[in-house]
Amino acid sequence: MFRLYALLCAGCFLISVAAQAQSRLFSHAIGGGLFSCNNFLGGGIVYSPRLNMICFSDRSTLSAGAHIGVGTSIGDNYNSNTGGNSTSIFMANIPFLLTWNYGNAATKQAFTKWGFFMGAGYGFHNSTRSVEFVDDEEVTTNQVHVSGIALGAGIRLPVSNHSLGIRFSYLFNNNRYNPDIPGIAGIGIDYNIGVRIRGTR
Repeated sequence: MFRLYALLCAGCFLISVAAQAQSRLFSHAIGGGLFSCNNFLGGGIVYSPRLNMICFSDRSTLSAGAHIGVGTSIGDNYNSNTGGNSTSIFMANIPFLLTWNYGNAATKQAFTKWGFFMGAGYGFHNSTRSVEFVDDEEVTTNQVHVSGIALGAGIRLPVSNHSLGIRFSYLFNNNRYNPDIPGIAGIGIDYNIGVRIRGTR
């Protein structure tokens, strides 16, 4: 599983490097996020590359991208079958979204104070969580493997001549591995790389 996430991250990085020359078409952000569900809280670094597939204007785009969250589960992950803490605290949360961006940071040439975005797609989450008891008759497990429809939205705002974003997300659980988890909720803050509020004169 870790190798799969590593390959996905490497692929997104290579795409971002190849698109750097097309500054109007490529945007990216770096920040942090918290993710929560039943008996689970995790946090980590989030890298968000995106390609603006359709530019309606400098202030309005339709993009394809991802929010690559890699970090750790927060708290002890106790398994009553082993009588100890889980040896893995790795967490990954990766939704791939088709997003409409408007205003601030829609492109690097938007030069406007406020903006927002909203999108939908498909995502994956892998982590461990705290459980009080596990036996053969229970469906509860300390492993969290969630995949399904992903929704994301947020606002972008000015800080001096830079751009920050506040991001909200929800990943629905469409598989049967964790039937007690309806989905993963997330919140984060991002720094939009290379975005300026005021253009150079």
